[in-house]
Amino acid sequence: MSNALVVRGTKAVTAQAQTRAAQYVRMSTDYQRYSIENQAAVIATYAQVHGLKIVRTYSDEGRSGLRLKSRIGLIQLLEDVQSGQTDFKHILVYDVSRWGRFQDTDESAHYEFICKKAGLKVAYCAEQFNNDGTMLSSILKNLKRVMAAEYSRDLSAKVHAGALRFSRMGFRTAGEVSYGLRRQLVDESRDQRRSCKGEIANT
Repeated sequence: MSNALVVRGTKAVTAQAQTRAAQYVRMSTDYQRYSIENQAAVIATYAQVHGLKIVRTYSDEGRSGLRLKSRIGLIQLLEDVQSGQTDFKHILVYDVSRWGRFQDTDESAHYEFICKKAGLKVAYCAEQFNNDGTMLSSILKNLKRVMAAEYSRDLSAKVHAGALRFSRMGFRTAGEVSYGLRRQLVDESRDQRRSCKGEIANT
């Protein structure tokens, strides 16, 4: 009898785990529609429709999707997944670009594969396809990854070009203000507008 009770209890725990989900949210400085709150609202609606309960949140606020090393939330998620200690079976993400704008699309696929290998399902809640492994969904998902990577490359090129332009104009484009200097706000004609207070750094 005791064994029968243990078996029934195990089945109940397993069934409960099947409805538990973690959400991953990320916002850099792209658009307001990508705010953490907006992503969470869409994910919550998806979870309700699909009968899922969100039990864990992994968040990267103000983080670029270009590289993994600066994304503590995603790193923690992957570590939890690989440790086998997760108490959820679904990972809910707003869309493919929130998972990452990795310039190598295989990198994004690799991180999703890690989750799938651990028996977890990754869902992109705002996309127009189900991430169910069908040919159509695979094509659309890979297309979205390519678009995200191209956006990242294009943005990097524009930022680099802008930094070079300002550098040629004699402006410092990055880093903290050097000791004894202060920032000066100027307009497009280089006429001084105002000085920023308290900009002497490293005192």
